[in-house]
Amino acid sequence: MSEPSLGPCCCCGGTRRVRNIVMLDRRASVPGTGWGCVVCGLPSDGASYVACDWCLEINRRPREVILGYANDREREPIENLSPEPFAHDMSKHPGEV
Repeated sequence: MSEPSLGPCCCCGGTRRVRNIVMLDRRASVPGTGWGCVVCGLPSDGASYVACDWCLEINRRPREVILGYANDREREPIENLSPEPFAHDMSKHPGEV
């Protein structure tokens, strides 16, 4: 079975072994196309980026983030994201740290 194609790495721009999706604590530019949480009612508005294995391993910072859905393979500069924090409501996650 082949791996899904997520497009170029948002950190280095490479195309090999880009198979990691990383969630950010910022709001995505396109509402409803990101990550969310059914436990605390967080809408699917969280921003994310894709990274190759190497960039993930060395903890390289992203230059771009996903614009829209990941399988659309569109990107935008990370600077375009709102500085507004996007995070879980930990009061609704009892027992989690």
